[in-house]
Amino acid sequence: MAGVTVDLLTDYEVEKDSSTFIIGDSDLPVVFLCSQCRLPVGDSLAWVGANPKENMIHLKRVTKNVQVNKEQKLDTANESGCIYVLLSCSGCSLLLGRMYLCTPAHLDYKRNVYCLAVAYIESYVLGSTTNVEFVDERKKPIVLETQTEVLEELAKSQTVLNLMIARLAVVEEKIESLTNKE
Repeated sequence: MAGVTVDLLTDYEVEKDSSTFIIGDSDLPVVFLCSQCRLPVGDSLAWVGANPKENMIHLKRVTKNVQVNKEQKLDTANESGCIYVLLSCSGCSLLLGRMYLCTPAHLDYKRNVYCLAVAYIESYVLGSTTNVEFVDERKKPIVLETQTEVLEELAKSQTVLNLMIARLAVVEEKIESLTNKE
């Protein structure tokens, strides 16, 4: 599965009042995944915005793979009195972000939305794969150009195998002759 890094600075429009970013028009939906265990945690259909200063995206809905901690916390350092709960991945317990329950007026855009830290999520754009299939170099299909190379490698392998069989036969004869003498 090909992954795409969440980029808060491209294809977004700045909403000047709250410093949040709104996702631009996109034909292809994005699925957000836990960066540690790759469980889906949300998608762009629930997009509310993003805050590049905090490296957070905001979603109005998340999947059941996001656990909402029941313990409420008070943030007096950065958010000046915000009350929030922590969000974590139910698969690996990685801390994904916060949900703010109470905020001052200038942070109302964060209230009751899922604020996920970009550092702990990855994204996958649906339909971003092409029709060209990935072919492992070791499992390339045999075509006319590579048939000669394959036949040469098989001949070398057969020669080595025959030498090993001959050496094994000599060793077996010596072991048999030693066991017969005793």
